[in-house]
Amino acid sequence: MRYLNRYNKLRKVTSFSRRKFIGGAAGLGFAALTSSSSSLFAKSTRQKMAMNISGKIISSSDDNYEMWRKGLVWQAAKPNRKPELIVQAKSIDDVISTVNYARENKQKVIAKSGGHSICASFLRNEGILLNMLAMRDVEVDSESQTCTAQPGAWGPTVLNALEPHGLGFPVARGGSVSIGGFLMGGGLGFNPNTWRIACFSILGADVVLADGSQITVNEKSYPDIYWAVRGAGPGFFGIVTKYYLKAYPLPGVLLTSQYIHPLSEYEKVSSALETLVPDSDHKLEIILLLTSNSDKAAVEAGAPAQVCLINANAYGADEEESRALLKTIADSPLGKKPLAKKEYELTNLKVMTGETGESFPRGRMATEGVWSNSIAPVIATLYKRMKQAVTPITTVSIRFLGNTRLPDEAAFSLIGSTNILSVLTWQDEKDDEKIAGWMRGTMDALAPYSLGHYINNDDVVTYPERNQASFSEASWKKLRVLRKKYDPEGVFHDYYGIDS
Repeated sequence: MRYLNRYNKLRKVTSFSRRKFIGGAAGLGFAALTSSSSSLFAKSTRQKMAMNISGKIISSSDDNYEMWRKGLVWQAAKPNRKPELIVQAKSIDDVISTVNYARENKQKVIAKSGGHSICASFLRNEGILLNMLAMRDVEVDSESQTCTAQPGAWGPTVLNALEPHGLGFPVARGGSVSIGGFLMGGGLGFNPNTWRIACFSILGADVVLADGSQITVNEKSYPDIYWAVRGAGPGFFGIVTKYYLKAYPLPGVLLTSQYIHPLSEYEKVSSALETLVPDSDHKLEIILLLTSNSDKAAVEAGAPAQVCLINANAYGADEEESRALLKTIADSPLGKKPLAKKEYELTNLKVMTGETGESFPRGRMATEGVWSNSIAPVIATLYKRMKQAVTPITTVSIRFLGNTRLPDEAAFSLIGSTNILSVLTWQDEKDDEKIAGWMRGTMDALAPYSLGHYINNDDVVTYPERNQASFSEASWKKLRVLRKKYDPEGVFHDYYGIDS
């Protein structure tokens, strides 16, 4: 597999007059006084909140504030946005106390629940950031095939709890992605044609509202809030402390195949996918990666610098069914004369998810993408963009969906048969603008085929208009109405760059 991806890495005074000295001394005294007052205020704030908070409280004046702030962003590009306080919640009471404190002190609060957000939309320049990652309990009811999960639970934590009961859930494909933010933004996880977008499996949720009350929402209790929980994204007008989830029987045998072709053969690949995807069984998942070949030695020896990598996953009831599903790929042009291939390999969801610390390559990262209903025109467009790649590691993922039905009781309201995601990784900050330019050019090139955006993967900080572009017009209007109804004083931060 040499063609494959390791893309986963204070001034000296010499003379002065008496007046200048007095003035300077007075100035230094004022500076010391204001600095001391600020520190005392921050200490007082921490002490006041600590009376009701069991978790850690970090103020912007603390010596270790930057360590905590930067640690909240897993990738190397750390935005320079600084909340006044970071609160690490350990319990529901911590969440309620923080919301009450924010409301009473005219502060804004936002929760970080460990979803995607490469752009760190949860980092704001004011108010309180409520870190939910310490709340990660998972409980399973095998009889009803349901589970509950706190928002900080990692995907592998959920899978580990469900597996002994023969159950699974469409968690994110990266082990370091927690369930909270992933579900709130929709959740494009495993087996999407059968298990669908993950937020559609939310049966209910415990939610802390702006008035500090905690309620349980479902299709019968607060159905409008339940609707919003299922896909509202980072502008949700509350904080979820627990999800009630529908789980699914695990596939009997999960097999995977992989084929690699030179990027130059993109037309053969796209033609095959145009035929395969519309007719594929709902238990078959197909993913295309247009990606850099990070094996420098192989490239120097004549291997293509960029490739088309096709992953096919079969979620069959048994080995016979899974092999039959994958055989449709093997018998297609995708299976003919590849550079390399792996076929019918046994795997499972935990292996496919990966470890929590090894989900993504190291370095500075940027992602942007769109929903579309096109295949060949999109691949042709991306071929041209890949030939203009500006980073050593450039990957565009295209996931093909055969089930795009949208339920009425979900804010998640925009989807297509293809999900296109550009992922760029680089090391040097001086290259940031060059990367941003490539991303802009790629999004512009894809615009004729775009239905809109997937809020979990998009840069809604640089392009806040993409918040609205991630929903249908009716859903966006309903979300704005619900925010005014349940958070009239604006206790919770709105979508980044969107005025309440």
